[in-house]
Amino acid sequence: MNIQTPQPSAYAPTKADPVRLANATIQAVDRIGAATSEEIEKTADEIMRGATEIAEKLRELASAIREHSRIANEHVTGFCDKATSVLEGVRGLQQKLEVNAREPEAAPEDEVLTLPALIRKGPAKYEDLDP
Repeated sequence: MNIQTPQPSAYAPTKADPVRLANATIQAVDRIGAATSEEIEKTADEIMRGATEIAEKLRELASAIREHSRIANEHVTGFCDKATSVLEGVRGLQQKLEVNAREPEAAPEDEVLTLPALIRKGPAKYEDLDP
């Protein structure tokens, strides 16, 4: 068995200092971490701004729906009140018609219309007021 060490890359430094290599690697990881955390913070801020805008719009929508519901409720209540009033009036008229249909008036044929008291008394009588 022949164990050979791998040939170094042509691009690798001829003599690499492991401490410097470790230090450079740590610095690179730190920069990547810092850049990533900044991007995450920016994204979080954008998400929060968007969520705040959406929450404001939803509140406005809820308020508008509440107001429209209140107005619709008033209109429906007014309509129901009027419809109930008309229905009660129709029922009253129907009852009157039923009563009138059952009890026809027995009016004498020679019934005389009643005249107002002023006309029944006749012309005014004046006393002589001659001097």
